[in-house]
Amino acid sequence: MRQVLDGPTQLRQVARWLELRAVGLMPEYFHPSDGARAAFITGVPLLLALMTGWKPLGWAIFAAFWTCLADTGGPEPTRRSFLVGFVAFGSLTTLAASSLAGLGPGEAVTAGPLLVFMTALLPIWWTQSSLVATLLGVVAVVAAGYPRTPADAAILALSFLCGSAWATLILTAVWRTDRWLPSRQAVSAVYARIDDMASDLVHRRVDGQHVGQSQHRRAVRTAIERAHASLSHVELDDPAMAVRLRLALLTADEIFHALLALDHLRIQLDEDTKSALEAIPLLLRASGRALSGEALAIAEVGRQADVLVRHMAGRPGADAAAIRAIAAVLSDPDSCTPPSWLPHSGALAASRRRIVQAATRSGTGVGIVTLVAHGLGLGYPYWAAMAVVVILFPVRQMSWSRAIERTFGSVIGGVLANILLTLVPAAWPLLGFIVAATAATIAVRLVNYTLFVVFLTLLFVLTMGILHPGDGIAFARMIDNILGSIVAITVTVLIWPEQRPAAAALAGAALAANQAYLDAVKAGDTALTAATRRAAGIASTEAEIAVHAPDWVLGAVPNQSDIADLVAARRLAGEAAALWYTLRQAP
Repeated sequence: MRQVLDGPTQLRQVARWLELRAVGLMPEYFHPSDGARAAFITGVPLLLALMTGWKPLGWAIFAAFWTCLADTGGPEPTRRSFLVGFVAFGSLTTLAASSLAGLGPGEAVTAGPLLVFMTALLPIWWTQSSLVATLLGVVAVVAAGYPRTPADAAILALSFLCGSAWATLILTAVWRTDRWLPSRQAVSAVYARIDDMASDLVHRRVDGQHVGQSQHRRAVRTAIERAHASLSHVELDDPAMAVRLRLALLTADEIFHALLALDHLRIQLDEDTKSALEAIPLLLRASGRALSGEALAIAEVGRQADVLVRHMAGRPGADAAAIRAIAAVLSDPDSCTPPSWLPHSGALAASRRRIVQAATRSGTGVGIVTLVAHGLGLGYPYWAAMAVVVILFPVRQMSWSRAIERTFGSVIGGVLANILLTLVPAAWPLLGFIVAATAATIAVRLVNYTLFVVFLTLLFVLTMGILHPGDGIAFARMIDNILGSIVAITVTVLIWPEQRPAAAALAGAALAANQAYLDAVKAGDTALTAATRRAAGIASTEAEIAVHAPDWVLGAVPNQSDIADLVAARRLAGEAAALWYTLRQAP
């Protein structure tokens, strides 16, 4: 029977394909409430600017918007420190960049690169501040595009201070949102992807290709690691909530382990086991709803799990043991492996060397693109510089994907903005479109970067069209972003390029990691099995992305020898999971 996919499932299917090309698509991270809040925050200074006609208020508008981007949720003390830090450092950066640029043509060219380099070093002393550092770099290059005398630069800095302080007040004291929402969404995303894997296992033909399951494994492992990182940032704020979500994540990991075994054993499944397997997707969906803590949803999960446990009681075989394990952990999450082995954010912190490397690349890239933009006589050189700042990542492949996404998003957004400016030339009617674009930009910022850039381009071009009317603003935005993308890609190749392992080496490492996983199962060590299973999943995911998406031509035909190693690695993972439940089947 052909499986009928609903809209969210189809989106996740597209997301699995995009993951191989280092392009993110996470529809579950759509935040309309954050978008509405950002629209209000940005709309107020925009309304004041239209009513007073005072041009410097444009800086309050962009400062308010950038402050919304700087707010990523999490523990209140950390969140407030980042926002207050952005307000203070952003105001100082605006003053410094505008004043330096106002000293002369030479200083105007060097102010942006110098300040971008300095702000990019901020994470060395202020942990987890990479987003704030990136946004400060954006502030630096834009402020350098407004050369002023010290007195006039102070006015721009004061406008920035007012706009960002206003946004911080609303974000932290007036219109507060659920700080645990991002973490719950991250864990819910794991359950959604496990549900996809289980549903595909139920409906897939026995003799079908296993490529889809490889995509599911990669998607689930990526979602699990993303959820680990999210929880690591907030667990100190509310330990009770953190424990509940950690247990839910451990439960998901155990279910994933069982599904690996069932996928490996799918040819051997009898009709009764297949019938029991059909109940798992429904159980997983109920579990996803129970993450909110609703008592009725939690009770329903327990009831369905108990029914499944009784149905499979006493049945021999690894497949029955795997299904019983799924039902057992959903019925009693406390039975999962203690979370002491889980990774924490400290182990994932960027090294000092990588931060300096990123700062050097960003500063050099901004310097190059500023010279080129001025040489070509572009009207808004800071837009090209801004593109370099936000595109560059420590990993070259991510930078290339981001550059391509930004180019497409800028072109689409520029065309839409040009149409709107032509059809709606008056400032006041455009206000509604700007507010809507602001809401959409913030709402989709974690969903997909191309979508984010489409709405961001609309926001910037329409706002500039109101504050500084003129022809060709949309076209200039497109050209500047294309130029910035080209320079960013060039910088990743020529300036301090990272020495990453070859795809063949990563494929070999994945094979070795999965063999270690199998060896741990044979040794019967529960803790070692959990650790090696995670390591094997991460290694396989990294290798598959490297093999299937070479950063010089995204999506190029992969090497067949490397593919053979990856297939062998995934087979070993299935063997290990199946053996684990074979050793734990009913006597």
